[in-house]
Amino acid sequence: MRYTNFKDLKISAIGFGTMRLPKDQDDNIDYEKGEEMVAAAFKGGINYFDTAYKYHEGESENFCGNVLSKYPRSSYFLADKLPTWLCKSAEDAEKLLNEQLAKCKTEYFDFYLLHSVSEESWVNIEALDLVHFMKDAKEKGLAKHIGLSVHCQPELLEKIFSEYGDILEFVQIQLNYMDWDYINAKELYKIARKYDKPIIVMEPLRGGMLAELPSKEAEKILVEATKAAGQSPCSKASYGLRFTSQLKGIMCTLSGMSTLEQMIENTEIFSGPLLTETELDAIPKAAEKLRSDIMVPCTGCNYCYECPSKIKIPEIFKFYNDTAARNFIFLWDSLEELYGNLGPNAKNCIECGNCQSQCPQKINIIDKLKEIDNKYEEIIAKGK
Repeated sequence: MRYTNFKDLKISAIGFGTMRLPKDQDDNIDYEKGEEMVAAAFKGGINYFDTAYKYHEGESENFCGNVLSKYPRSSYFLADKLPTWLCKSAEDAEKLLNEQLAKCKTEYFDFYLLHSVSEESWVNIEALDLVHFMKDAKEKGLAKHIGLSVHCQPELLEKIFSEYGDILEFVQIQLNYMDWDYINAKELYKIARKYDKPIIVMEPLRGGMLAELPSKEAEKILVEATKAAGQSPCSKASYGLRFTSQLKGIMCTLSGMSTLEQMIENTEIFSGPLLTETELDAIPKAAEKLRSDIMVPCTGCNYCYECPSKIKIPEIFKFYNDTAARNFIFLWDSLEELYGNLGPNAKNCIECGNCQSQCPQKINIIDKLKEIDNKYEEIIAKGK
């Protein structure tokens, strides 16, 4: 396992993100499989574990508390995040922090972050002076290091670090080779580097998209580059994970793993060879082709899960992206059944806007669901 240095700490280059833990048939966290993954993480050298109040509808923190408490507290670093959208007062923030500590069965968090900072949420964060609340939590020993997780434009991150750079120690950003030139990943990265803030990477595989690559042409570009470099064939996920980890200033790359196989593979990736110059040169070309094939920039974070109509929004978007990348051809005979199996869709949407207000990617979900439903109706009709 490769490690990075943060102050006097030795951090594993890959961290276990507990957003996508394995589930049982009742859609609850499968503790048996989850514990196997945690054991494999420790065995593979991972010592950074990331959770949040919202993950798994609040159960991720309980999982971390029940499972990680079986290991010596000094053997791992635990990161959690303050759900700022639930804070109506500084007292709310204190109650939430104490609740999170209790759920995680710990007296302190090694890393504590303002969660999902955006232009909208920053207004409330400043009004409640939550940055100084974080500073106070650190001074009390409840959080060893404090930072922020952002889904914002570069201008806001610049403003935050220019005003609070002496307090906030690190930043977590969405960074992957598809988003590098697609959204604002490169600019956010540059600002973090400008202020010498270590970076934690989230969504290095863009919700699993870069592990599956729904574009055969993009995949071909990477495979041919590996051959040209004289390297052994590697998994598609390997390109995405190694791309982020090889950037300067990266403290840890998070991976929201769901299976034991993913855990074993990813620990091996971070113990294996780095990308060659030939492979690094091919990645922007593959990303450009992939972007042209992908219609919806959804990462599958599931922040939109509170849909009153029970529409499985990330599943619909993923299904659409996968079929769009194949020109909708290979699914024609079974498209009606497969799309129908996803459950409620745009026809069931009551347009309450809950999903759009929570979406870090700022997707116009209501209109996009309508576009997708219209497209599938058109294709199904032609298929008949």
